[in-house]
Amino acid sequence: MRAFFVLIGGLWIITSSRSIAQESSYLKVQTNRLQKAQQAEQDARAKGDSSLLAEAYYLYGKTYSFTGDYQNAHRYFIKSLRILEPKGFSEELSRLYYRLSNIEIKQGHLKEAVRYGRYAVHIAQVLKSDTAISRASIGMGQAYANIWTSQRPQSRIPYDSSLFFYREAEAACRRLKDSVGVADVYSALGELLAIARKPQAATYLEKALALFRIKKKEDILLKVTPQLAGVYLDNGQLDQAWQLLSEAEKHYTSRNLHDYDTQISIDLQLVRYYEKTGQWKLAYERLQQVQSLQSYAFQADHQGAITRLNVEYETEKKEALLKTQNRELTLRAENLQSQRRFTFTLLLLLGLVTGMSLVFFRLYRRNQRISRRNEALVKEQNHRVKNNLQVVASLLNLQAKRLSDETAKKAVEESRLRIQSMAIVHRRLYDGDELAQVDLEEFVRELVQGVLKTFGYPTLEPHLTIDALSLTVDKAVPLGLILNELITNACKYAFPASSTPQLWIRCRQQGTQLEWVVADNGPGFDKAETSFWDDGVVVQRTSFGMALIDAQVAQLSGTYSFSLGESGRGTRFSMVFKLY
Repeated sequence: MRAFFVLIGGLWIITSSRSIAQESSYLKVQTNRLQKAQQAEQDARAKGDSSLLAEAYYLYGKTYSFTGDYQNAHRYFIKSLRILEPKGFSEELSRLYYRLSNIEIKQGHLKEAVRYGRYAVHIAQVLKSDTAISRASIGMGQAYANIWTSQRPQSRIPYDSSLFFYREAEAACRRLKDSVGVADVYSALGELLAIARKPQAATYLEKALALFRIKKKEDILLKVTPQLAGVYLDNGQLDQAWQLLSEAEKHYTSRNLHDYDTQISIDLQLVRYYEKTGQWKLAYERLQQVQSLQSYAFQADHQGAITRLNVEYETEKKEALLKTQNRELTLRAENLQSQRRFTFTLLLLLGLVTGMSLVFFRLYRRNQRISRRNEALVKEQNHRVKNNLQVVASLLNLQAKRLSDETAKKAVEESRLRIQSMAIVHRRLYDGDELAQVDLEEFVRELVQGVLKTFGYPTLEPHLTIDALSLTVDKAVPLGLILNELITNACKYAFPASSTPQLWIRCRQQGTQLEWVVADNGPGFDKAETSFWDDGVVVQRTSFGMALIDAQVAQLSGTYSFSLGESGRGTRFSMVFKLY
């Protein structure tokens, strides 16, 4: 019985194909799609925009391809191609070649499908567009899958090629985080693996179906459902297949889609289901419906209409190429004459530039000599300033030794330390490679050690955390005076009250600002000489040292504050100022 049915069905298809010229049937064009294309064409002509007109032609072609009217679809795609191709590579051009490849696949013209598909992939790769790459790679994968289907089992290479392009499409979709695109790839992979009788086919199709349901892509979901039903039929899962097919046909009819590919896919799987369940009459009726839908596409191919369109388009391209070549020959002759004039002018300019280069070279050598002389002068100036400051410090030291009044002696000693801090800046300028920059860490370390040694703490190791950077003289001198006052105060008031004196100095750059923290572990401030703001402590002393700190911070255009240490003991000084 089954063999008889297959034979009758085959004879019916052959007989019907002979009468195609008399009878052709294809799906009705969806009104909303056609109106969208017509509106796009009207807007494009009103604005005189060729790119919009190309998009309108693309929409026409896409509308007719859904109904299976490949002749009209191809005609509109070619019209769009004539506009877009001279404009150069674009995502729209890659998309157009993908559509042309797709309709060639539907008609079995696999060589042409691969040719168009390669154009689409090449343009997408040149543009480095993941959107175009994913679409074009799926198209190439489908073309090679159809080649493999027609050649198997003799050739296995196109099967591997299909997998390669599907993986490329999946990678592009994942870079775009496009779950719908990934579902499209799973659908194509599932269809290929189903033909290859691979057990993973159902898994991929089920994943695709789940993703489409999550994203509520009902129209695309209807394309995957028949594929999965076909796998279930192959595996003998007839009930699951029937459930999917009946739901798909119900949704298709209720949504009034008129989509050629979806209708054909549902009908073919229903034919298989009816055949497997022995419902021969229903299978025969459904097969008649399939043949009726396919007749128009077969007729267009039989009449050679699409082939003629290809020939006409290629002829137009060749004629345009000849015209372009003639224009190029004329332009080359004009360019040759221009190049001769340009070469003569260039030689004159080259001679002029050579002469000017010699002049500039001599000026450069002269400027170098002046720069070296100025560098020596600046270093000599820094050296003399350093020596003068050192002499003043020595004089103050001698004077302090001659004084008997302890208060006066301490005042002179503190003044000597202040001058010593300025002398350190100029010594660093003289000894270093930079003429106007001081290495911050080396400067601070030398200054701190000098003060600690003066007050009898030469073995105390301060905790220094200082970012690697340099300061200009106008920043280094005020900073040195401030640090000198803070460390002097620590040596006089904090360290004697602690059995294990500690000193912390931290400097951190935050953008264009420099943040300083100087802290000790002494007893902190005398409450009689401080006032409290909330939980912090703000110093209100009127000593010369505090006045000096205030003046130097103002010179740095910064802000500062005093507070207790983190453990509630000691003094913590914080300052912020701009580097530049």
